[in-house]
Formats: sequence, structure tokens, C-alpha cells
Amino acid sequence: MGFIRVVLIFFVLLVALHLVLRLWLRLRERRRLGQEWEAGDRLVTREIFVQTGMDDYDRSLRKRLLWLTVVLPMAGLILVLYLVNET
Repeated sequence: MGFIRVVLIFFVLLVALHLVLRLWLRLRERRRLGQEWEAGDRLVTREIFVQTGMDDYDRSLRKRLLWLTVVLPMAGLILVLYLVNET
């Protein structure tokens, strides 16, 4: 029973970390797009430029790789707990 409790607490902490990182990376990307628009030739409005960039970011590999902040530590924890309890 203690095994499940440790895994659940660790999972909740990792999901919280994931959400904070996701929010921070989205805000950083939005700020970068705004700065790029300011430095560019401004052929479209800022909102359209930023929205198009954020749509591209939502489909990017960087966003998908962020899930590794949850998956890899959970796999490692489960492996360590399994090995400790089996040996």
C-alpha cells in the first residue's frame, strides 16, 4: 500500500511541475513572438501573428517532449521501487 501512495504523491508533484513548465514555456514563446513581430515588417496584426505562431508551437516537438518530465521520472521511480522490493 505504501508503494501506491509514494507513486501517487510523486505523480501529483510531477504533473504540477509539468503544468508550471508548460505555462512558463507558452508565456516565453508568446513573448518571443511579440518581440519578433515588433522587429519585423508588421504585414499582419500582432494578434494574428502571435496566434499563428502559437498554433505552430502547439504542434511542435518541443511541446510533446515536455511530457517526458512526467513519464521518465515515473518510470525511473517505479523501476527503483520494484528493484528495491524484489532484491
